[in-house]
Amino acid sequence: MDWIRICFLFLILFLSGCKSENTPKDLGRAVYYWKTTFELSQNEKSFLLENKIEKIYLRFFDVDMLQNEAIPKGIVSLKSKVNQEIVPTIFITNRVFERLNYDQIEVLSLKVLGQINKVSSTHKEIQLDCDWTLRTKNKYFFFLEKLKENSSKNMRFSATIRLHQIKFYQKTGIPPVNEGVLMLYNTGDWRKLKHENSLFDPQTSMNYLDNLGKYPMKLNYAFPFFQQVLAYRNGIFYTFIKNCTTGDIEANTAFEKTETENQFLCKDDVQFKNISFRKNDILKFENSDFEQINKTKNKILQKIIAPKTTLILYHLDEKNLFNFSQSQISTFFSPN
Repeated sequence: MDWIRICFLFLILFLSGCKSENTPKDLGRAVYYWKTTFELSQNEKSFLLENKIEKIYLRFFDVDMLQNEAIPKGIVSLKSKVNQEIVPTIFITNRVFERLNYDQIEVLSLKVLGQINKVSSTHKEIQLDCDWTLRTKNKYFFFLEKLKENSSKNMRFSATIRLHQIKFYQKTGIPPVNEGVLMLYNTGDWRKLKHENSLFDPQTSMNYLDNLGKYPMKLNYAFPFFQQVLAYRNGIFYTFIKNCTTGDIEANTAFEKTETENQFLCKDDVQFKNISFRKNDILKFENSDFEQINKTKNKILQKIIAPKTTLILYHLDEKNLFNFSQSQISTFFSPN
């Protein structure tokens, strides 16, 4: 019987060693910044310094259709200078690739690179954010190839990846870039009022990640450190409400709490946050739960075998960061 016990003990030690070996030894630290003016407050500057943030994925502009032309919108204004590496991040709507032909897409690639360089020309990496579909995959990937062809050989490219693009990667394809960023926020169906928390649903996230270890491209991981308010009319999604807190809603007498947690009923027609609301509209507040975020992060780190990955906090805004302690932020950026 002793040899059975010895073999069993050896197996436990072997599996423990494998788990430790699979967990990345080197964790990079980064944040997203998603405003049209890059002007950091003193608290935000202190956050970058105290947490040893190495990289900022900075939204430079969006690309969307205006009539029959794809144009940049909401171009960022750079007011602050930082020591962190800045990665120009470009959000492109899927309809751009639905409506443009290949010749137009090639022209667009040159326009995008030109606009990036107008904002700043010192970057080493460019990130593209587009929720491509099976219909637009080929055109989007062609666009990425053209960006690479018209950039310096040392320029790196990354692309955002959604959960379903991990689970069904053989069908959705792998974008032709150096690495991806898996977006672990807005994981639920925000269009449905009954969905408890569309901002971050850990069970839904893990259900999509069986293929994570098989995904044939290096990935970094972005987690939500923010809150959001959504409005629904007749049970149908109406709009997102920007820069809104539960305190803002509770301070307005036109709204009252419902029996459902984090939901508010509009009692009268009212103008709120520059949006027109009608009687019986519903506002739903969603928040990021740190314990759920950290548990999901640890599960993901155990699944991947890359020696290095980067954890990204979405997004840098002192209003959001006040909801998390420094201890929690430090824990998030730690291996376990």
